Amino acid sequence: MKNLIILIILTIFFINSTISVNGLDEKNSQIIIGPYPQNPEFDSITIIWETNISTTNNSVHYGLTQDCEQKKYNNISGNFHTVELNGLISSTKYFYKVVSDHIESSIYSFYTKFEENSSTRFVIYGDSRGVWDNWVNASIVADKIEIEHPYFVLHTGDFVKNGIYIDQWIDFFSISTFIHNSTLYPALGNHEQYGEAYFKYFLLRNNEPWYSFDYGSVHFISLDSNFRNSIKLSQLSWLLKDLKSNNQPFTIIFFHHPPYSSGNHGSTIYLRFIWGLFFEYFNVDIVFNGHDHCYERGKVKSVNYIVTGGGGAPPYDTGNKWWTVHSEKTFHYCLISCNNDQLSFNAIKLNGTIFDSFVIQK
Repeated sequence: MKNLIILIILTIFFINSTISVNGLDEKNSQIIIGPYPQNPEFDSITIIWETNISTTNNSVHYGLTQDCEQKKYNNISGNFHTVELNGLISSTKYFYKVVSDHIESSIYSFYTKFEENSSTRFVIYGDSRGVWDNWVNASIVADKIEIEHPYFVLHTGDFVKNGIYIDQWIDFFSISTFIHNSTLYPALGNHEQYGEAYFKYFLLRNNEPWYSFDYGSVHFISLDSNFRNSIKLSQLSWLLKDLKSNNQPFTIIFFHHPPYSSGNHGSTIYLRFIWGLFFEYFNVDIVFNGHDHCYERGKVKSVNYIVTGGGGAPPYDTGNKWWTVHSEKTFHYCLISCNNDQLSFNAIKLNGTIFDSFVIQK
């Protein structure tokens, strides 16, 4: 009888302890990054998210309505989760949510890649690193971007102050709520420092720092302008081959260090000679950069050079050089609407004011 009483007491203690631990896990467990879409194709996309605890039963629920009637599993235990969805329809909006064990996200949406004859709408901005003011201004910029409901977003680099530290990436993804509904295409800044997190959180083609893709009527090229790769023959030869094979109506290139800037950092002059001649020869429409925390649009021959570094980092003064069309010290983002015949550009302040605009006709 004595042994039976001891067994009952131990059993009750074990059950209570288990309930307490599980309750604690359920109370404190959460999604710390994402979910967000990456690598959209005409018939597929990948959903990524990260939990603060290891989970086993991980799935994406998705569909053409908010019922999210279809489901795809990835039952690999861990904190970092990726699920590729296949058999999708091009140029289409889908709804989705993710589930990891007892953790469930809100319902978000994504777009599959748009066909060439489709109209697209996207945002480009840069230098969001917000550690200096606890991410206050970067958060405001991100909120304004979300209101635009872009199909996707381009970032010209310097997401965080130091790309080695995971907590800064968690902060960036936390304040950038637009990433749940818009694919984010990155370019490497100097503050990323080639940290592992950049290559973990973004699905890059062949895991290279430079890549290209077509979306609607635009061919996009992302380059690595950090010195160690900007002078590499491998990137230069890849760029030449990529530009030669491009047949899209419009071409946009984005990278971090500006060939033309009148801001604090100024122009990265050697890039004018390494890459700039190719941009002019192949009739690139726009080159977007960051690095200087301001806005500047310049025009050199047929190429529009735009510094868009107003994403949340401390603002820099800017000037006016021979190439300058418009320059301004302000937080901002850039919104582009494009079809096969026309590209419309607006630079927008946080109060909604359009302070620079132009149209390119084909």
